[in-house]
Amino acid sequence: MSTATIRELRTSFPKIRTRIEREGEVIITDRGKAAFVLRAYTEQPKKPAPPIDYYARLLTYMPQPISADAERRLDADRDDR
Repeated sequence: MSTATIRELRTSFPKIRTRIEREGEVIITDRGKAAFVLRAYTEQPKKPAPPIDYYARLLTYMPQPISADAERRLDADRDDR
């Protein structure tokens, strides 16, 4: 692991970038004290989307059964016709 100053980072970034690629990380110092760590960015693998429960989704759109009272009134209305 190598070190570089903030001034070196501003003036010669391509050299520091090469060090990061070669060594993995570089410690940046500010007035002789370690202040930052530069690492190469690695993208995290994306989590697969959870499977869709189509049956549960379908049940939300299905009509609810009618109550016993509503069924009696419907039968009475049909008998009148």
